Amino acid sequence: QKGILVKVERWGKRKLAYLIKKQPRGFYILFDYAGETAVVNELERNLKIHDRVLKFMTVLKDETADPAALEKEIAEAAQAKEKKQEAQTAGAETQTADRKAENAAPQAAPEETKTETKGDH
Repeated sequence: QKGILVKVERWGKRKLAYLIKKQPRGFYILFDYAGETAVVNELERNLKIHDRVLKFMTVLKDETADPAALEKEIAEAAQAKEKKQEAQTAGAETQTADRKAENAAPQAAPEETKTETKGDH
């Protein structure tokens, strides 16, 4: 349908304001997506059919959302996150190598000191 899923937030199980289908609690999930009217209609149709969905609400956030531009932003964000993780793992590997080098370096033996005591000559 040429829609794009931007993000999914799992809010968890919460108490409902009122009973819905005799259920006092529900699991809340937020889907942020972009697409044309056909995408919204198909998603709503599937949610109506699914027995485990108690209730849903669709909110139009922006009429001029461009799915292609959003997809590009998501890909760039994923690449940036990947580079950040690589940098963190490289930094951790460097620290580990430094620690190994420190542990492998021969330690200087403590100097022996002679102490003289009076009367023991």
